[in-house]
Amino acid sequence: MSAILNALIHTVTRTRWYNFMGRCRNLEQTQRRLLEERLERNADTVFGREHGFARLKSPADYARALPVSSWETVDPYVDRIIAGETNVLTAGPLPSMFNKTSGTTGKPKLIPVTPESKQGNALNQKVWAFAAVGTHPRFLVGKVFPIVNKAVEGYTPHTNIPYGAVSGLMVRDAHPLARAKYAYPYDAIEIEDFNARRYAMMRCAVPESVSFIPASNPNALLKLFESADEHKADLLRDIHDGTLSANHDIPGPIREALSRRFKPNPGRARELERLAERAGRLQPRDYWPDLKLIGCWKGGTVGQFAQHLHDWCSPQLKLRDTGYMASEAHITIPISDEGNSGLLTIHTNYFEFIPEEEFGRPDARVLMAHELEVGVPYQILLTTAGGLYRYSINDVIEVTGFYQGAPLVSFLRKGRDVMNLQGEKVSANQILIAVQGACAETGVTPMHFMVVGESATSRYHLHIEPAGETPEQSVMHRLLASFNTRLCEINHVFKRYQELDMLKPTALSLMERGWLGAIVDHQVASGMRDTQFKPVVLGSELPPGGRLLYTIDIREGAPA
Repeated sequence: MSAILNALIHTVTRTRWYNFMGRCRNLEQTQRRLLEERLERNADTVFGREHGFARLKSPADYARALPVSSWETVDPYVDRIIAGETNVLTAGPLPSMFNKTSGTTGKPKLIPVTPESKQGNALNQKVWAFAAVGTHPRFLVGKVFPIVNKAVEGYTPHTNIPYGAVSGLMVRDAHPLARAKYAYPYDAIEIEDFNARRYAMMRCAVPESVSFIPASNPNALLKLFESADEHKADLLRDIHDGTLSANHDIPGPIREALSRRFKPNPGRARELERLAERAGRLQPRDYWPDLKLIGCWKGGTVGQFAQHLHDWCSPQLKLRDTGYMASEAHITIPISDEGNSGLLTIHTNYFEFIPEEEFGRPDARVLMAHELEVGVPYQILLTTAGGLYRYSINDVIEVTGFYQGAPLVSFLRKGRDVMNLQGEKVSANQILIAVQGACAETGVTPMHFMVVGESATSRYHLHIEPAGETPEQSVMHRLLASFNTRLCEINHVFKRYQELDMLKPTALSLMERGWLGAIVDHQVASGMRDTQFKPVVLGSELPPGGRLLYTIDIREGAPA
């Protein structure tokens, strides 16, 4: 069955690949046609009528007619969809679901998922798989261990449309033949307790022969490896006895569904115990010796964790970037194990680019994909099948080369006022809301504050200079706790990643009086007019000047 299934996968993906290559060779024509089709299809929607889609005949017309949009632009239209109105952003019925991600003000963003966008995601996966098969012909021979989030986290009021993660939806609703390849059933993802979820996934997967792991965030995968080692006594006992340990908070129906998979396997348990004793830990290089490929992010701040996968797996194991993607769109498809660049998904999204130094200017140049140059940083705009038009995700990319006439694009960093250590996308506006609320709650008046996203430690670090008298340290403990709680309420991904230990405990440093003045003095000395000074509340490092008095972190105000 496995050989037949692999042959079928190869045939299907090969067809998609050659079609995609043909579009790359005709890049400008492909993108123009896609835009024309999207404008024509959605001309009679609320958004299309308001922006005159029927009158737009070219990419230049499109760029002139529509300003660059953000979530604040889209949100009112999504509210109308949630209320039950059709033909708002895209033609046709209500979306089948919403992809949920964090908004800048605490209200989650719900990205419409349309039939066309679902088909596009599936197509992108097939193209990625065919490119990988060329280098790793046996990476799909064994089981697949996907790392995804829950398909459904809730439902919209009145219309009862589900919202959650498209990645989980694709695993949950996969074809039965594809589901047979998974190393664990989707039921495990429905476990609310994160530690129990990890245990259940690894209980199912460790005895299997896994050859491929599509993971996106490498740190999420490291946590699974660490969990299996931490609970290896339970795990080995369960494998030996064919059970599912009662030491983990797994709901009854899910426990029953998972347990039906298990049979006693004393030989496998003894073998794994011997290997764990020899290595000093239970590690995937021993329980998954046939692992051929891990798909994960290798760029940005998250990419630093990818190298640690080799410590757990074979040093020779290959890693391939899964592609530059966001909740709004899957943007690139890497075609090599090297670096993190990929071909733009020109068959599913229409792209525009603005040179980073010109972004925000009324006279900024707007370029199509075929007009890009190697090494130039650009802000990227998306027009998607889900109803986003000229949408800025505040990302900066660059072109690293070309393949079949199409640019290979690499994510460089988030643009202005956003930090992204693990994929949580904390914004300056979220920081402002959380700090102001925490200060009001504790009675502290800030002279200045700034949060530093520390990529080396994966933590957010609040620095604050109070106005007036220096507060007691106990007050700063409460301020830090309040700040962290509020940021968790505003950004659900930040909260989840703290619970998963992918983000370390938030820290606070009390700065000596005069810190703000020192920052201004330094910038004025560097040539800035003092009237031009704008305080930065979120960044990757502190500006020069100032001295800290002490540092604590969120673990009951412990010294950090």
